[in-house]
Amino acid sequence: MNSEKQTKLPKRKSHKRTAIFMVLFSFAILVLVNMLSSVVHTRFDLTKEGRFSLTKPTRQLLTNVEDVITVKVYLEGSFPAGFKRLRNSTQDMLDEFRSYTGNMLQYEFIDPFEGITDAGERKAIYNQLMEKGLQPQRLIENTEEYSEKVIFPGALVIYGSREFPINLLEEQRGRGAEEVLNNSISLLEYKLANAIQKCFAKGKGSIALLEGHGELGGRDVSDVLLSLSNYYLISTLNLDNYDIVPMLLDVLIIAKPQTAFTELQKFKIDQFIMNGGKVLWLVDNMAADLDSLKTRNQYMARPLNLNIEDQLFKYGLRVNDNLIQDVQCNPIPLVVGVDKSGNAQQQKLFPWLYNPVFTNANPDHPITKNMDAVAGEFASTIDTIRQKGVSKEILLSSSQYTKLMYDPVMIDMSLVKQKPDQTLFKKSFQPVAVALEGRFESVFKNRLGFGTKAVLDTIDGFELRDESIINKMIVVSDGDIIKNDFDYKNDRPMPLGFNKYVNKTFANKDFILNAIEWLLDDSGIIVARSKDVKLRLLDSERIKSEGSFWQMINIFLPLAAVLLFGLLYGFVRRKKYAT
Repeated sequence: MNSEKQTKLPKRKSHKRTAIFMVLFSFAILVLVNMLSSVVHTRFDLTKEGRFSLTKPTRQLLTNVEDVITVKVYLEGSFPAGFKRLRNSTQDMLDEFRSYTGNMLQYEFIDPFEGITDAGERKAIYNQLMEKGLQPQRLIENTEEYSEKVIFPGALVIYGSREFPINLLEEQRGRGAEEVLNNSISLLEYKLANAIQKCFAKGKGSIALLEGHGELGGRDVSDVLLSLSNYYLISTLNLDNYDIVPMLLDVLIIAKPQTAFTELQKFKIDQFIMNGGKVLWLVDNMAADLDSLKTRNQYMARPLNLNIEDQLFKYGLRVNDNLIQDVQCNPIPLVVGVDKSGNAQQQKLFPWLYNPVFTNANPDHPITKNMDAVAGEFASTIDTIRQKGVSKEILLSSSQYTKLMYDPVMIDMSLVKQKPDQTLFKKSFQPVAVALEGRFESVFKNRLGFGTKAVLDTIDGFELRDESIINKMIVVSDGDIIKNDFDYKNDRPMPLGFNKYVNKTFANKDFILNAIEWLLDDSGIIVARSKDVKLRLLDSERIKSEGSFWQMINIFLPLAAVLLFGLLYGFVRRKKYAT
């Protein structure tokens, strides 16, 4: 009997020592893991679309941060669930950014109206945030009495004396709330990285609007230029005033020229491109506009003959001598009679086939990602031409039901009275906007004499090139997409893309701003615009029919699993240590 006790006691002590050793060993591993985690940065993103992983250009940007960046986010307070999700996603993204900057990025969430009851003070804060570039949103609160709450779902990125606004919530424009929220979250990385990149720029980029050929300017383009002026220096450029296009210029916008370019003017634009300058071509190829129909019911539209056909062809495309008729179009108002008093004229909206609504032809391109339709007016089609070393991406196109009218085109107001025969609209998805990238060949290659070259060699800072460095350009066959209406009563521009007749804002402004960003982005930050966060919604019908069943499963299945594990553990233990 005593011998049995003596053999059991050492065995129990051995088990006790082993257990103590395992506890101490586990504790040491935990301490070591924590020490390593404070030194080594490692995160695991198990989502299919890489939702929580930053793109390589963004990571490179953040690792080069050398001074403190402050982000003020105006998403604090009592919000609906959707805005809370946006707020939490913004915080997660900022935490991810900060992990790569070595804590050089600081952020705070602010309720700008917290504790402020004075109406005058609230209005002053409202105007101050608007002046900074943040856009307000009005929320209807679910209370017994109707009330509205104004919020600013945006942020300010501050670096030294520089300050850049970010509107975190995408515009609604006919999309469901979940889709809008999803798109907003998917663009968080790009918006934040883009603003930080602008903080580091040595100076503002420079954009010039070409003039001298009847181009759009002044009030006609004031809305988009006002938005661009937050980030870029805006000016005008007349080619006749310069020997060459100033190389300090980053982007040249050619908006709806009406008269032909001379060979010298073409040469200046060509060499600007050859030396890395970016051009946004917004050109009408046919002389057609609605104003011509105000004094007559019909007229003949003919080509403008801008003398840039050979130049664009050399770069890789051709704008055709035709006009698009599209069943997917915007209406125009026409007088149909007088009112009951017999004095005022009555107007009615009629579909106008020459006002096409362009669809997003490339949902994965950084320019058109998550972008709505764009409103057009008297557009032509574009053919791409095979050019070695130049890639082309179609950005916008007409709808499925398109008809082409070839030169000469009779523009007749009686068209509104005719119901379109869709069997005749068979030219589906015709390109109207193309992005080109690569090495462009000069249209003046082997065309200049020795005397001309000798004169050009005397110009300081000018390098004659037959082929460009890696470069980009965008060509749109509708100059009116950059044109805004003007509110003369209040002396201010209407938002670009806003159609007062249908009370809808199209994505014209988004397209122009995104196009400029793409042209100027050499770091690859804009790639983050292509990130896609999948919208995985629950099946509402299955929730109604099977909700109780799955609730019971979630409650009792874990309990059953724990109970089963306990029984098995007890059974194994009794079997192992039974005498």
